[in-house]
Amino acid sequence: MLQVESKLELFENVVYKRRYVDLEKRKEAWEEEKNNLLRRKEKQLNDEKEAIVRRRADLAKVMGNEEIAKAKENERVLELKKINELKKDFIEAIRERAAEYTFTEQYASDLAARVEESLDNLEAGEYRFAMVAGDMDKYFEGFRAMAEKKGITLHPETLEDWHIGGHTISDMDKNYSLNYDLYTLIEDKRYAIGKLLYRLFREEMDHE
Repeated sequence: MLQVESKLELFENVVYKRRYVDLEKRKEAWEEEKNNLLRRKEKQLNDEKEAIVRRRADLAKVMGNEEIAKAKENERVLELKKINELKKDFIEAIRERAAEYTFTEQYASDLAARVEESLDNLEAGEYRFAMVAGDMDKYFEGFRAMAEKKGITLHPETLEDWHIGGHTISDMDKNYSLNYDLYTLIEDKRYAIGKLLYRLFREEMDHE
């Protein structure tokens, strides 16, 4: 009887130990698999977190660059607007000074010199000659006599007052013309005035 019990005990110990060892191995394998899974998930989460941070940084950089570009563009638009306002005021001031200039002796002298220069560039013949009404009353007869000495006949025409002063000459068919009215002369300087004002404006801004 004891021999049977011993065999049974031995059998149970062997079976139990095998099961225990097998269970421990499975437990270790499961723990290893669990740990590997956790490490993979942790790495995946860290990678995703870093990717999110990079995307946010890139987005912030892009948005920051866009905001900077937008601010610079707004500044440029405001500068151009201010310069255009200054140019408009400046040209208007020049026109006012030019209108005052037409009542001076210097204007009469300069006008005569410019008309004579224009006549010297023409061949003998007939031409349309225009000035504003006030100048036409004051000076045309003298210019007509000047032209006749050069074999040129002038046909008077009146410019509208916004031309300010000066003169224009064209052939009878108006195929070409010499425009020396003061308004046109000032307009021809508009681009140069704009460049000058822009340079002065930038210098003033740099000193602030």
